[in-house]
Amino acid sequence: MEQTEEGGSGPNLDRVLSALKRRWKIPALLALATSVLAASAALMMPDRFDATAVVQIDPRKKTISNLETVVSELKADAATVESEVEIIRSRTIALKVIEILKLRDDADFVRVSPLRRIAKEIGVDHLIGDDGVSDRDDVSRLLDRKDPIESLIEPRVPGSGEPEKDEVAVAFSERLRVGRVRSTLLISIRFSASDPVKAAKIANTIADVYISEQLAAKRRAAGQASGMLEDKLEQLKAKLSEAERKVEDYKAKHNIFDSEGQILSEKQLARLMEQTVVARNASSEARAKYEQGQRLLRKGENGGAIAEVLQSHTVRLLREQLAKATRHEAELATKYGPRHPEIQKVRAEVADSESQLAAEIERLVSNLKNELDVAENRERQLSSSLEALKDQQVVAKDAGVELKDLQREATTSRQLFEALLARFKQTNETQDLQLADSRVIEHADVPLFPAAPNRKQITLLALIAGLAGGIAVVLVLEFATSGIGRPEDVERVFDLAHLSSVPWASRPGEAFDRMRTIRLVVAEPASAYAEAIRGARREIDVRRTHGSARLIQIASSLPGEGSSIVASNLAHHYALTGNRVLLIDADLRRANLTRELASGRPTGLLEALAANTPVEAAILRDGRTGLHFLPACGPLPSHLSSAELISSPAMAAALESLKKQFDTIVIDAPPLLPVIDGRVLADHADQIVFVMTWRKTPKQLARRALKCLGFNHRKVVGVVMNEVDPAILEDSRSLGSGLGAPHVAPASQRRAA
Repeated sequence: MEQTEEGGSGPNLDRVLSALKRRWKIPALLALATSVLAASAALMMPDRFDATAVVQIDPRKKTISNLETVVSELKADAATVESEVEIIRSRTIALKVIEILKLRDDADFVRVSPLRRIAKEIGVDHLIGDDGVSDRDDVSRLLDRKDPIESLIEPRVPGSGEPEKDEVAVAFSERLRVGRVRSTLLISIRFSASDPVKAAKIANTIADVYISEQLAAKRRAAGQASGMLEDKLEQLKAKLSEAERKVEDYKAKHNIFDSEGQILSEKQLARLMEQTVVARNASSEARAKYEQGQRLLRKGENGGAIAEVLQSHTVRLLREQLAKATRHEAELATKYGPRHPEIQKVRAEVADSESQLAAEIERLVSNLKNELDVAENRERQLSSSLEALKDQQVVAKDAGVELKDLQREATTSRQLFEALLARFKQTNETQDLQLADSRVIEHADVPLFPAAPNRKQITLLALIAGLAGGIAVVLVLEFATSGIGRPEDVERVFDLAHLSSVPWASRPGEAFDRMRTIRLVVAEPASAYAEAIRGARREIDVRRTHGSARLIQIASSLPGEGSSIVASNLAHHYALTGNRVLLIDADLRRANLTRELASGRPTGLLEALAANTPVEAAILRDGRTGLHFLPACGPLPSHLSSAELISSPAMAAALESLKKQFDTIVIDAPPLLPVIDGRVLADHADQIVFVMTWRKTPKQLARRALKCLGFNHRKVVGVVMNEVDPAILEDSRSLGSGLGAPHVAPASQRRAA
């Protein structure tokens, strides 16, 4: 068993089930009421049909041409899909669908105007026409207002910065549900409407408008890019023209000419240098040939070596002719003598060949000299021209550096212009060649059954909610109390024995009869109340510490807790068993028992103590039960202090005298907290029985009352729970406690043992 902070038992299954068993009507009735109300409300709700279209985000590259597009394809990630979901849910898409399907005239989306709403609240909405503007003067007259009814509506100040409110768009958005389908690239578009055809039509239109808007966004982006490129091209064109004009002006100013993209002077210098090098090589070659020919002639070399140097075809032919004539001469010399005519003839041919060869060689050597002179002259002329041109280039060097800067700037501008021009043409030509990054993979079908309201579910949920609420109410009634909720909690809370649980003295709906109630054990000896009193008497007796006469004080925290009724019935029960029993009404202030049992008695305990006379003279006897009763006071009012009388020696002496005459004395004492009388009487008591009202007496006050007894707290034999619900007593029986608690010692005594 769990325990609360105050020491009481907390909720447990047995106690919860017991509470539900006793108060089952509360959750049953509450569940029935909520289910009936929910079912009635659900029946009055109009049917709503849901239609769903599905769109897929397609991240695959879609190429019509090989040209790069301005807007790239969507990425296949969660952020992109969620962004597209918000776009579909956006106000822009909603307004386009509203305009396409003309939903501003649809009853599902048209809200009541402020003028009609105010007129409806005052009961004159029949004066407002369909346009919401007719018969306003009549409405104003009914309102007894000089100003028109529009003054009831707060006007919107133009230009105040307040965003415009579109109630149709708001109503449209409330019926639209857009979401990602699990972790896929699919987006579901669900729309709810009162007409199934309308729901499907709107869902499909939303999907189509979304695709169209995606294409339009791409075209707009391409158009904006083309416009930006066109503006930039105009700027670059002007800049390029300015740069080229500066280059040409600079060339004209410094007499700079170019040919085939190269400055003419530089090109001329390069060619002149090449020609000079060629002339120098030719001069060197001619000089080498001439010097070699001269050297061979001086050495007397034959024509063969010279022919190889001169590389002349004529010399080779003459040399071959000479060799042929020489061979012929040698052949004839073997046959003829030196004076032979043939020999003479051949020798003449040889001499002629040699003469021709020598003349040719002379001529060739002379030609080499001429070639050398021409080559050297050519070299001198080119060298002179080169030196002059070099001097000119040194002068034009600084101008060329600045010219190159101007040319570089012009070249850069030209390249950028050409690149942007190509991009502009590409963007302009591909502006209409756009494909959407999404596609509709499932159009919404006309729903056959309404999606809402789910009347069975609403009724079931209301039934469950009502049942849960009823159970909560039962638990609150069971546990949310400042008093003792269960009789068996007494021992855990106060460390005292639970003597008995006394049920209601009168049945519910029965008129309260106080005389019958204070003698209930006599009037109904077989009742549950009488049985509970018997159980209390047994528990009191088993805790009796001696066999002599005893004084039992019946105490309570506050007035109205039934201690007088418990004291009277307990005393009557003791009297019925044959004991000499005295019941004392010691509540000298209220005298509850005296008013019922001895209302006409002229004297009582108060008068006897005040007059210092024996109290026995005021005792009455019940002839039926044998119970003796000592009234509190007579009918006349008294100004004597009850506290001083009770604490006087006369009171102590009177009690000692009475204990010698009676076996058991039961004292109905005043409550402990409001007055001190009960605490003074505790000094004379042998046993104290503490009475609490079930679920009414606060535990904190009961603790304070027990604590104020001080040393007499040890005399408290236990607690009697009064006015306990009979159903609780039934539960106590099922748990084994019965009407009267078993003989269980307090926890402190058990721990001491």
